[in-house]
Amino acid sequence: MKQGRLRMAVLAFTLACVGEEDPSLLAPPDGAVFAKGPVRFIARAEANAAIQLDGKPLKYESPAEGVATANLELEPGAHEIVFGKEKARFFVGAGSPAEMKPFRFHPPMASCDTCHAIKNGVWAWKRASLVTLCGQCHEKEKFVAKHTHEPGIIADCQICHNPHGSTAESHLKKTKEVACKQCHG
Repeated sequence: MKQGRLRMAVLAFTLACVGEEDPSLLAPPDGAVFAKGPVRFIARAEANAAIQLDGKPLKYESPAEGVATANLELEPGAHEIVFGKEKARFFVGAGSPAEMKPFRFHPPMASCDTCHAIKNGVWAWKRASLVTLCGQCHEKEKFVAKHTHEPGIIADCQICHNPHGSTAESHLKKTKEVACKQCHG
């Protein structure tokens, strides 16, 4: 019975939080450092969206409606992407400011179609459940060792983790203490 109540609480939380702090600019994150290029740009964007890189229009591809992506070959130094009200400052190469952190891709060395596919003309996850999709690479035993529940209790791994990579440990969107307390009080 306790497990069932926890599932319902997590489901309610999931539904309540969809869209909360849900940025359109998915990568690169603000404050990231890239050892070298290319830097992968990913955003949720309508066709012909005005996106700027270092004050100039950014040329990008749209593999499906609502998606903008580009692999950016950039000179070493500071860069900035501006998309609507969102802004990401990032650095390429050595000598980055101390407050910036190294970026780690997730999944490493994967292309977009590793996790995504076009379904009915829309860019979507390849699987109905992210737990199933993420489980293709992440071992259940390792998940259970770090979490207080089975993977299936949360329908969407990206409630806590950034699936496109980040500068944070375990690609957490919030600190572990904050992320876990969203459901575990």
